[in-house]
Amino acid sequence: MPAVALLGACSASLNTPDPGTAGTGGGGTAGIGGTTGIGGTGGGGATGIGGTGGSVPLPACTGSGTGFGVCFVNDAEARPTTTDAHTSGAATIEAVGSGAAPVSCPSERVIGGGAPSDWWFQARAADNRLWTIDVLGLGGSTPLVRTGDVVTLDLDWRASVLIQGSDSVGQLQLTDAAGTPLLWAGATNSASPADPTWISFAGGDYVCGSVEPLCDRRQRNVIASVNGSSMTLPPYGGASVGGYSVHVTNFATLCGDYQTAFKAAAAKISPVTTP
Repeated sequence: MPAVALLGACSASLNTPDPGTAGTGGGGTAGIGGTTGIGGTGGGGATGIGGTGGSVPLPACTGSGTGFGVCFVNDAEARPTTTDAHTSGAATIEAVGSGAAPVSCPSERVIGGGAPSDWWFQARAADNRLWTIDVLGLGGSTPLVRTGDVVTLDLDWRASVLIQGSDSVGQLQLTDAAGTPLLWAGATNSASPADPTWISFAGGDYVCGSVEPLCDRRQRNVIASVNGSSMTLPPYGGASVGGYSVHVTNFATLCGDYQTAFKAAAAKISPVTTP
């Protein structure tokens, strides 16, 4: 499938010091695009929670809400929550609309947060399935496509029931006839596919957190790069980057054996669509 969201990327290795115990090496759960999302190359310990070299703890995290979401379901799925989803190739837009979609997605098929959509579209894909895709919190209430547009829809989703600490992972990308990505969304952990080359994410500095028994709850900034433009976003933040409305969750640390997937999405602010 083409480069994407749940949806992959190129990125350099992460060198941000881990503010944990001084001198410890980073564990390195892979972030989107192969960037080491968690761990780093060596702990500084100067300001980190539980660090032995500093006296200033990180402030407590105050929020974890997800204000964006992209979800997907097709007309042939009886139990989509327990199945993988894959499609790739040309697709034709058969319907578009604002507000709640005519077909709702199960929570296990949402990249981001689940809520009524701002806009939606239905695409007849190369597998002859009619895919309904709902979009929330990525700007505006007008779909990026129109009925009759011929686009490319790429979806690679690997379902999980949270066995051994992993969320469902994958990515979705919608590209117009000129080859311009219109919509991307992805969720990743160490088992995820590669991201596209035009968008990537890396972990920045730790900004808040707390330590609990068997659970290290720290959050870090997210460095988003889109078409050569980069911006540092706070955990669960969003901004305009490289002509796209980009929203992210957080590169989470381990909580016992559970690793929450990092999720992000981007929608083109000034889309180019087929006339």
